[in-house]
Order: sequence, then C-alpha cells, then structure tokens
Amino acid sequence: MHEVKLRLGQRGYPADEVNHALAELSRLGLLDDRPIADAVVRQSLERHEGPRHITSRLLSRGVSSEITESVMQSLMAEVNWLTIAEPLRQRYDISSPKGRARLMRHLAREGFPASVIYRIAGGERSDEGHGMDGN
Repeated sequence: MHEVKLRLGQRGYPADEVNHALAELSRLGLLDDRPIADAVVRQSLERHEGPRHITSRLLSRGVSSEITESVMQSLMAEVNWLTIAEPLRQRYDISSPKGRARLMRHLAREGFPASVIYRIAGGERSDEGHGMDGN
C-alpha cells in the first residue's frame, strides 16, 4: 500500500484523495501488503538473508508493522536458518581464524541469530533455539 501511495503522490494526486482511495480499496480487500511481504521474504531467503535483515527490508518497503510481525512469526516457525545460512559458509575458508571471523561478520550483517552464526562458523554453541533471540 505504501508504494501505491508514493506513486500516486508522485503523479500529483492530492494526499487526502489518495488516503481516502487507499482506505476504501483496503476496506474492500482489493489492496493488501501481504503479497509484497511474501515476495520480499522469498527474495530475501534466496539471497540467504537472516531474520533481522528480512524484518528491516519489509519495513523499509512500507509493509505495516502488524503484517511484518505476523509474517516473521510464521517464518521463524517454518524456516531452518541453518539451511539458509549454510551456502554462505562455502564462500569463506573457515579453517583459518581470519576466514571464520569474516564469515561470522557476514552472517551478523545478514541478521542471523548468534546460535546460527556459531553453528555455521564451526563454534561450540548448541543447536537449540535458532530464533531471533540468539539462544
């Protein structure tokens, strides 16, 4: 909905008319951020991005915080973050401390939980709790 609002504003439509039209379309169920959220999630997972990065991407695309929270709760229950992060390990030589540190920084930038980062980098953390809290 955010992108539609931006585009209509760029084309010179008055803000109050745009807001009214968007509210009406939303009320009728003709305008929904969920397809955008689904596309963002699909692309993010293909790029091997972690949950915090995906959340940030959703919010920056204008997806409401309610939909973002709902999508992320579902994602946290369904996705094995180790599987998503594993291809990133192949880009680094983790036999050296420098390579392992680079991998860990990369995974952290992508928003993976600490437990996933340690497992992928060959650390000693347990495999429990692959959620966003990093347990």
